[in-house]
Amino acid sequence: MNRLDFVSGTALASLFLAVGCSGPRLDFAEIQRPPRAPQMDAFNVFIGTWDWTATVENAEGADRNWTGTAKWEWALDQRTLEGTMSSRSENAEFSARGVWSWHPKCNQYIWWMFNDWGYPQQGKARYDASSQCWRMDYRSVGLDGTRSRGRYTVQVIDQNTIDWRMVEWADPFWLVKKIEMNGTYKRRN
Repeated sequence: MNRLDFVSGTALASLFLAVGCSGPRLDFAEIQRPPRAPQMDAFNVFIGTWDWTATVENAEGADRNWTGTAKWEWALDQRTLEGTMSSRSENAEFSARGVWSWHPKCNQYIWWMFNDWGYPQQGKARYDASSQCWRMDYRSVGLDGTRSRGRYTVQVIDQNTIDWRMVEWADPFWLVKKIEMNGTYKRRN
C-alpha cells in the first residue's frame, strides 16, 4: 500500500464517519412517551415509612441484632421507586439509598443500592404475584471489602408487614456464606 492510498483511505473513512453515521433529524413533537409499565404497580406495597428489626444469623453478641428505618417513595412519574434505609447494631451503623424499576426491553425488574461504606449492590428481581414474594439476586462488594453475590427474599405478609431474608456468598458457586440476615419491616404510617 502506498502513502497516497493510505491517505485517501483515511480521508474516505473520516468522511464516511462524519456524514454516514449521522442520523435523521430528531423531532420530539413526533415522539410519544410510552405508557407506564403496569409491572411497576407491584412496588406500591413498599411506599411509606417503615421500622425494622433483623438478626444476623452468623454473628455473635451485640452485633447479632439490628434495628433500622426505611422509606420508599415514587420518583420520575412513578417509573422509579426510591428508597433510603438506616440501620445499626451496638457497634456499627449502615445507611443506604436505592432505586428500583422495570426495564421495558429486558422485561425484568432491575435495582441498585448504594451505601455509606462505599459498596454498591446491583441486581435483578423477580416477583411472584400469587405468593407476593420477591427474589432479588445481586452482585456486590460485601461490607468486608471483598466481592460477593447475594439474594434478598422479600415476602409481603400484609400491607403493614414485610418479612425478608438476605444471604450473601463469598464464592461464585453460592456455597460459602459471608452473611445471613432475617428481618421484618413494620409500617410506621
